[in-house]
Amino acid sequence: MIKKTIRQKYFVSKELRISISLIILWTLLITAFFTYLAKELGGKIGHGTPLFIIIMFGYVAIVVVLTMLFSHRLIGPFQRLKTEIRLILAGDYGRRLNVRVKDDVYIKSFIGQINKLLDRIQNMHECQKDMINNFDSEILGILSDIEEKDGSREKLRESVLSLHKKIRDIADKQQRINE
Repeated sequence: MIKKTIRQKYFVSKELRISISLIILWTLLITAFFTYLAKELGGKIGHGTPLFIIIMFGYVAIVVVLTMLFSHRLIGPFQRLKTEIRLILAGDYGRRLNVRVKDDVYIKSFIGQINKLLDRIQNMHECQKDMINNFDSEILGILSDIEEKDGSREKLRESVLSLHKKIRDIADKQQRINE
């Protein structure tokens, strides 16, 4: 048995790396600014318990605000997207997922790929509807040919060949959708 080597991807998509880099950059900048303010404040009020309480409160506030801000940008769109997906599953196949201007770049990239998938699904759904309509009418035509008392074998043969041609045309159309 041949052992297959699986290569790991250490660098994920560019959009996700940019998003995480921005989060880290903003966190470092705000923390550095607050550290500078805490140092200046320590020089004015002296070291001790009040300074410790102010610094801890400041760092907690920074963590809470940044967590809420970045989680809103990264995770926030998913509730709205879940609602849009429910509408699509309910039969609104023409609907597409939308992103807000301030949504994360990685989310925007992801939604672009999902919308391409939805385009294919919509095309396949339309192809399926066409197929059902065509087959239904062709089969009813073949049945009427069979039920005719003076129907010829040649007429029945042509009807079956016509149905076969429509099946091939729809299969070709489906193949083009999948490409």
